[in-house]
Amino acid sequence: MRFVSIFGSVFFLSVHYGVILYVHSSFLSDFFEPNTVSFLLLLGTIGSIIFFLFAPKLIRSLGKRVFFYFSLILVLASSSFMALATTALTVAISSIIYSCLIPMTYYCLDIFLEEISTDNKTGEIRGIYLTFISLGVAMGPFILALLATMWQGFQPIYTAAALLLIPPIFLAIFSFKSNTPKTHAPYHHSLKLPFGVWWCDRNIRRVTLARLILESFYGLMIIYTPIYLHRVLGFEWSELGIIFTVMLLPFILFDWIGGELADRFWGEKELMSTGLLITGFSLLFMPFIGKIFWAWMVILFISRVGASLVETMTETYFFKHVKADDTGLLSIFRLSRPAGNIFGITVGVLTLNFFSYEIMFFALAVLVFLGLRESLSLEDTL
Repeated sequence: MRFVSIFGSVFFLSVHYGVILYVHSSFLSDFFEPNTVSFLLLLGTIGSIIFFLFAPKLIRSLGKRVFFYFSLILVLASSSFMALATTALTVAISSIIYSCLIPMTYYCLDIFLEEISTDNKTGEIRGIYLTFISLGVAMGPFILALLATMWQGFQPIYTAAALLLIPPIFLAIFSFKSNTPKTHAPYHHSLKLPFGVWWCDRNIRRVTLARLILESFYGLMIIYTPIYLHRVLGFEWSELGIIFTVMLLPFILFDWIGGELADRFWGEKELMSTGLLITGFSLLFMPFIGKIFWAWMVILFISRVGASLVETMTETYFFKHVKADDTGLLSIFRLSRPAGNIFGITVGVLTLNFFSYEIMFFALAVLVFLGLRESLSLEDTL
């Protein structure tokens, strides 16, 4: 039953996230200049890093359930304020709060899931979990496309996204329990994350760095791809909703299968490296594609085939090497998302200020290929 509650919560949370994900930068662009948009997203990312650093202390003080409620309710409130916002200040504050706390909701669900998982089923369980996340995120652009055909503007989008958070709030209130104590072993009474332990464990360090590369890819592509396709090439949101829905299908198709393959046949190392190669080569083709609907659909789909393999393999490999009470190592691993966002935004800002979107795709491809150094150095689990 607890698996059902966790999977249900993460599904609705991910549909919510998917609805907002690819329009947020364009929404902010209605109120701010591009550099200000990047700065606001950067502030939100820095805020999420601060929350990750203090998350073990907050969990020990408040408990996982209360911390999850706190994060989820503030995400709901910030989404609602963005739906109703008419001033730039309201949008800026709400966006920063949202960016700070949406990663915390996933972090708490990670801990709840790890409590009830077993090592010999880690790949399968994480694969199913990621499939629910991917299915939810993939439904987001589809809902976006429907809303774009019925209403104009961003208010209906953010209103729908806020309403999607009501089911996980009810599931959390009535279904979530915790079997592990509030005090987590690696911390005792220290606020410091165990970076020394993380650095000395080569496999955990390498898989975290590989994940950092993936999150940098996400951070740049999520922000700048919609802007490039909508504002530069001229695609409509109804078209982009379809493109992004198809683009996200690999996460539904390969997350569960990838976890099963990693558990039974091939190791995470090989599949992770394959994913990095696929993603890197797909980026090299993007600068040469104009306003061709089907071409962007295909190339973005292929890029996410690779990304889905990297995501599933990094998740599976990491959670095979940690326990539920290793919240410090989990915090460091999850720091790869905001840190990757910062790195991705930085690459995007620098390349766009000095070069062009085409160079941005090439620079990101080089970064993705550098991830092979980490994935190929991992010890096999089979």
